[in-house]
Order: sequence, then C-alpha cells, then structure tokens
Amino acid sequence: MRYVIAMKRACANVSGIVFQYPFYAGIMGIMLYTGLGELISDWMASSATLTTLPLIAQVSGAVVNMAIPSAGGEWAVIGSTFIEAAKNLGTELPPDQVREFIARVSLAVAYGESSTNALQPFFLLVVLPIMGLGVKIQARDVMGYLVIPFLILYILTAVLITIMPT
Repeated sequence: MRYVIAMKRACANVSGIVFQYPFYAGIMGIMLYTGLGELISDWMASSATLTTLPLIAQVSGAVVNMAIPSAGGEWAVIGSTFIEAAKNLGTELPPDQVREFIARVSLAVAYGESSTNALQPFFLLVVLPIMGLGVKIQARDVMGYLVIPFLILYILTAVLITIMPT
C-alpha cells in the first residue's frame, strides 16, 4: 500500500500506468521462459496459409501487446515462431519472395502491436503531466477517446497487409 501511495504522490496523473510496469515484466517473463508465448503463437500460426499468415501475425501482435506492451519484449516472445512459420510456408517460393514474405509477416506483428498502443497509451506518460498541469486529469479520462483511432488504424493496417503487394 505504501508503494501505491508513494507512486500516487510522485506522479499523480500517470500513476495508474506506471504502476503496471512490474506486472508487464512479470507477464513477459512467464510467457518467454515457460514457453507459453511460443505455444500461443504456434497455435495461431498452425492453421495459416500464405495469404492468412500476415493477418494472423497482426492479430497475434495485437493480442500479445495487451499483455506485453513493449515491442521488443513482444517480439522476443512471438517473433521467432512467426519467422519460422513464414519460412515453412514459403518453401515453394523463390528466395527473394521468401524474404519479402518474412518481412511482411514481421511488419504485420509490428502493425498489430503499434495499433493497440492506442488502447494502452504509454505516450500519455509524457503528455499528461504537461497537458494536465494545474488540472486534475487522469489517463482514464483520455483513454475512451482512443478507441475510434485504434479501430481505424487496426482495420486499415489489416486491409493493407492483406491486399497490398510486398
């Protein structure tokens, strides 16, 4: 309880977000070192085809980002599985197309991760203390307005990675 009170005194506007960091590190450790992250990404990639793997990678990036909001941590957990899935699906393609396919799948994970950043707005750690100077504003006061940009960004990137050529 003292930790929560000290956090509230130190950074009142964003204490709710900062308080979550140790939990995210614990979740990443569990997913990385128990094999849970690899199991989840293997399960998601197991039924993929050349046309569906980028979309599945985007969905996986978005889902895992809710538990691990660090792009590097997320990539450490699910990245290698999607690279292997892309290599396995691309065995019949020429080498240059395999590289392009791996790049598309890698970017799809990143797009899923970056689009859900609107729902977990860590950029507010910088914005709220300045924007809320002298005003009682919390992160939860702003987060509801970020659902529409998230939906637009997520759908746009899903369409682009599905239909755009590499």
